[in-house]
Amino acid sequence: MKIAVLLLAIAPIAGAAAEPLFPTAEGTTWKYDWIQEKPSEGFDLTEPNEQEQLEVTYRLGPTEKIDNQELRRLEIYRANSLESIDLIAIEENGIVCPARKDEKGAITKLVPPQKMLAAPLKKGTTWNFDGTIGETKVNQRYEIAGEEDLDLAAGKFHAWRIHCEQTLPRPATIERWFVPGTGFVKVETAVKGESGSTLQKTTLILKEPPKVAPRVTKDIRSIGREFSAGISSKPRGEFKTEFKSDTPEIYARWHGNGLRDKAEIRAVFVAENVADVSAEYQVDESTTTAPAPNAGGSFTLTKPEGSWTPGNYRVEFFVDDELVHTAKFKIAK
Repeated sequence: MKIAVLLLAIAPIAGAAAEPLFPTAEGTTWKYDWIQEKPSEGFDLTEPNEQEQLEVTYRLGPTEKIDNQELRRLEIYRANSLESIDLIAIEENGIVCPARKDEKGAITKLVPPQKMLAAPLKKGTTWNFDGTIGETKVNQRYEIAGEEDLDLAAGKFHAWRIHCEQTLPRPATIERWFVPGTGFVKVETAVKGESGSTLQKTTLILKEPPKVAPRVTKDIRSIGREFSAGISSKPRGEFKTEFKSDTPEIYARWHGNGLRDKAEIRAVFVAENVADVSAEYQVDESTTTAPAPNAGGSFTLTKPEGSWTPGNYRVEFFVDDELVHTAKFKIAK
């Protein structure tokens, strides 16, 4: 899933004012925890929601000329791989984003340029974005709601909270907390269903104060650069490392981003140290084809007749015959 999707516009930037609100040194880097949460599909309200978490990095790069306008590159990395680039301009009345690039350099125009922050910061200030991003119609209304105190991993902050109501391309609410001299320290986005219920919630939380850092050089196309996997007793929900011997099914779930077209995903189920079984015995193997560059799935292991044999196991995940992840677990009596 792309981080800088149309409904987020979450670049950590600030508006023009009497004194600089936004660090302008090339290489200034913001590191965030990115957490995506989806409500459980079952009727058991005590079942934990499915979550995905990874590190997202924003980095201020050099200037780039687009349509004869000098714009700053705000590079967005997911798990150290370049995801997209916002091209931003600092103007007297705030910060705007006229264009965006994907990881391959393809440009998408925002018409009119999207205002990302209005200056000066003042409670009650409002602005709208009613335009297009590429060929997608977007309608958003922003308001500076006031000031709030936050206690985050990066420190304690006195921040301005900016509220956004989005109606297109789909209903959503966006809450951003901005700190002058630091940038956006927290962003919460909730995608809504037709009934108004939350279908998906995404949170971005600053991990440490921004600092100047060298450019991330990891290749966006490296195999397994964004491959995550784990073991669970359910097709959704949290991963586990220990299961009871009577667990009906064990799910080896995976998710990859930026995979090659029709990449082959293979899971090998290995008994590492199990009674009455040879060490490193291959219990099972299964292969599937990723339906898209950004895709996920699961391999299901059904309990053998009687029960699972207690011991230590692992599942090895391969992408096009290259080992990219190993998930270990234990079967207990």
